[in-house]
Amino acid sequence: MVKPDLASIEVRSFVGGVYQEGTGGLIEKVSPIDGAQLPGIKACSIADVNSAVVCAQESFRSGLWRTQSTEERKKCLLKLADLMEQDKEYLAFLDTIETGRAYSNFLNDSIPKAIKTLRWFSECIDKLQGTCITPAQDRICLINSEPLGVVAAIIPWNDPLVVAVWKLAPALLMGNSLIMKPAEQSSYSLIRLGQLAINAGIPRGVLNILPGYGEIAGKALVTHPDIRGVFFTGSSSVGKQILSDAGMSNMKRVGLECGGKSAFIVTANCSDLSSAVKTLAKNMFYNQGQICSAPSRLLIDKQLESEFLVSLLEEIKLYEPCDPWAPETRVGAVCSETQFKSIQGFIRRAEQAGIKKITQDAPKMPHENGFYISPTIFVDVPLDAEIAQNEVFGPVLVVHSFKAVKEAIEIANNTKYGLAAAIWSDDLNEAMLCARALEAGTVHVNSYGEDDESAPFGGVKESGIGKDKSLLVFEEYANLKTTWIQLKNTH
Repeated sequence: MVKPDLASIEVRSFVGGVYQEGTGGLIEKVSPIDGAQLPGIKACSIADVNSAVVCAQESFRSGLWRTQSTEERKKCLLKLADLMEQDKEYLAFLDTIETGRAYSNFLNDSIPKAIKTLRWFSECIDKLQGTCITPAQDRICLINSEPLGVVAAIIPWNDPLVVAVWKLAPALLMGNSLIMKPAEQSSYSLIRLGQLAINAGIPRGVLNILPGYGEIAGKALVTHPDIRGVFFTGSSSVGKQILSDAGMSNMKRVGLECGGKSAFIVTANCSDLSSAVKTLAKNMFYNQGQICSAPSRLLIDKQLESEFLVSLLEEIKLYEPCDPWAPETRVGAVCSETQFKSIQGFIRRAEQAGIKKITQDAPKMPHENGFYISPTIFVDVPLDAEIAQNEVFGPVLVVHSFKAVKEAIEIANNTKYGLAAAIWSDDLNEAMLCARALEAGTVHVNSYGEDDESAPFGGVKESGIGKDKSLLVFEEYANLKTTWIQLKNTH
């Protein structure tokens, strides 16, 4: 591909339909691919957030968007999807230089998925219906959904456009005005989205993009008394702080999709070990393990452990990091130096604790000054070890063996997280009983990573509250209003 000029990248906030410089200082950036200097982001201050909220409020109160028919809102978002498709190579470029993820991942998977999701939500909005209850001949009860008002979405750095669309689409289609804060590590593509929204016909002030630091711009959004909902994807520790801050401010609606430590269980009744190995390797080491639902714990029947690990060690060679720009690359770089050091810290402390590592680092990485980590596997890991209990958010897999399925379920549920899990077994009865016993928002049977817009995604326990995707999510961005009508008896 011909890479665009870096100087052409927009780095300012997008408020009221125009780009403007934030007053919160410069976020300096380097590419995780090779350490090259990237255009800095003009961060937003608390004052910038306050101004954006006023702008979003004005757009909401004007009714230019919320009083439009669902058909008109649908047309605008379908147009936005078309514009994203026309712009997908540039969007993929922006996300690649910031995150280090393989360009082919963004171009052929992530961005098409975001576009497809936007179209799916858009086609759903005019199919939603209210409810009418008639508890008596002279009484009618109408139940309908109304927009919350001005809402905020806080987006993570690992898959910016996909997660942004998960929140943007239902928020705007329900008639809300939205302020979106990208992660400071990956802001370029979402800043670009602002201009595409205007070109799609979305009124000025309805979608605003505020790049900046989470502890400043993010916190200001969460605590602002005129924000009626905040929807976040990120770590559990930050999610818990958001829940607390939101409650102390104005009890705004909160949706949290947080961390995970997902279990991949292979029972003695699994005959297709080859598929299990391939599925685990792909879903664990794709994007350097920087996926909230990554199956970072392998729970394997003791009888199968040796055979399975031999195959797995061979399979993960396909997921060694390579040049993110090469078309055949599956895995690129870790997103930032901070994340790189965090992952290396987990690995170092596990080795210092005497936990056995069965993998070796690649002898050479794609770029000397980039941030790359080879797939890493630890075996015989104590259940209370740091790497067994905490989300590493990197290419680090821990292995536990078990002798009975009941023991596997206990191990799987023995974390504070509950985002996803998998059970591999030819015995459907065994698999379904395990699926019901697993404390997870999504359970895969003889698979992993299955995904569709029609299925809700989200966790339990400290993996979050609320859901992304599916028809159910529209109600997350709306208030239910009950209207009673008393009829006069004229007979």
